[in-house]
Amino acid sequence: MKNITTIGAEINLATTDLIKYGDYIAKIKAFNFSTWPKKAKFILVTAINPTKAGEGKTTCSIGIADMLNHLGYQTTLALREPSLGPVFGLKGSATGGGECVMQPENEINLHYTGDFHAITTANNIVSAMIDNILYWGNSLQINPAKIVWQRCLDLNDRALRNVEIKINAKIQRNEHFQITAASEIMAILGLSKDFNDLRRRLNQAIVAYNFENKPVYLHELQITGSLLALLKDALLPNLVQTKYGTPLLVHCGPFANISHGANSLIATDLALKLSDYVVSEVGFGSDLGFEKFNDIINLNEEYIPDCTVLVATVRALKLHGGGNEAKLELIDLVSLQKGLAHLQHHIEIIQNYHLNFVVCLNQFATDSPEEIKLVTNWLIGQKIPFGINNTYQLGIKDNPSLVETIINQTTKPQEYQLLFNPATTSLLDKIKIICAKIYQTTNITFSSIAQEKIALFQQDNKYKNWPVCMAKNHQTIFGNKDANDNHITIHDLKINSGAEYFIAYLADIITMPGLNRNPNALEIDVANDQIINIK
Repeated sequence: MKNITTIGAEINLATTDLIKYGDYIAKIKAFNFSTWPKKAKFILVTAINPTKAGEGKTTCSIGIADMLNHLGYQTTLALREPSLGPVFGLKGSATGGGECVMQPENEINLHYTGDFHAITTANNIVSAMIDNILYWGNSLQINPAKIVWQRCLDLNDRALRNVEIKINAKIQRNEHFQITAASEIMAILGLSKDFNDLRRRLNQAIVAYNFENKPVYLHELQITGSLLALLKDALLPNLVQTKYGTPLLVHCGPFANISHGANSLIATDLALKLSDYVVSEVGFGSDLGFEKFNDIINLNEEYIPDCTVLVATVRALKLHGGGNEAKLELIDLVSLQKGLAHLQHHIEIIQNYHLNFVVCLNQFATDSPEEIKLVTNWLIGQKIPFGINNTYQLGIKDNPSLVETIINQTTKPQEYQLLFNPATTSLLDKIKIICAKIYQTTNITFSSIAQEKIALFQQDNKYKNWPVCMAKNHQTIFGNKDANDNHITIHDLKINSGAEYFIAYLADIITMPGLNRNPNALEIDVANDQIINIK
């Protein structure tokens, strides 16, 4: 690894712009650059729906950035921070793989610069203060049954999903922990543009409802200053590097199935000011992170991608076509052909926004020439620009044709178009339009609870511009276990007034994961003062 000051110098950062955390990690004083204009071409990486076979979206993002840098283009990556829950659970490391990795890997996967710890503590101080107000006579007249703020923890712990806490002899209430990446403070931090915006968003977050069913806002707890004291450093983006020395901002980590699923706005904004090319990724498939990037993050059209990269694999397409998970290494042209309909759906999701895009076929060693030919012939027949990625195995020695195709797409004009006008489209219609254009279904049922909340929220003009964050199962486009079941049920709605969006629940989403039978925590160890077996 290069010293972090050397990495910073590659994107015009002086040593005085950095707060060093050892030799290989630093925070950037991002607000030193508040008046700088954005200059970079923006490449946004998304994917088809994830499967257990793995798509390699993060490795593709790293590989594309490394190739761009290798070809002489000043390039910066902007990615999300890993959550400790998946690291010790089933998913494991979130720092890439093969030749496409973030460094230092173990530090990024574990404590890093303490951002997640700061977010967790800030979140739980809010909960502690709510319960303290209840204990000392309840001056805010908070209804204990209508506290919407939840405690959080950055670990998988299913036992904390539903717990009962005792405030005093008279007051007991139910509590529902969530994982830190699902917390509203994570969303607020990721969407805040600067320190003042962070203060504003924290102040307006709804934490509970009183006995008159009116909102109780966080600023009424009188602890915003304490939260800011905890979060002031966490607001600054973190600088690390890839294996090949590409500058890398890894900051914030909201999940894409229940939150907006992108790295921080501050990190993306800074990267666009410091580089010629910026590569970023959004969580899960284009039906989740990509849609949310456009309809939540880019609501004011400040971060329009110059090229969108859609990652797909032969293995995943076979599974989406009904292939046998145990026989993925065998040639299966029938399932692969059927799986192309899934790829077509994701292509159409990107085309909704009139964006330039490239399909990235991420090649695995087990892919047969016949299978690769079937997919590439289909793409050629559809006149879809594409490239094959082998950076996992080859790193910067890979064929540059994919990156050259991406560069070419960034030079082409495009007429970006949002799905709807946020100011004139009702909350109900926003949900219906996302279902129609992204999921391609009008088969929607609204529960009575969802209908009541939509009617209530639509009465208040201050919410009329706010977008909708769709919370659903990430494995299928419709959020159902059966990929062919196109029926959408909107079970419930929640208002995240600090993040300034509504969450529409398409299913009973679990916001506190559990550990599997044999979690990765069983394998991790320390040998010769080095952490080992983070997979």
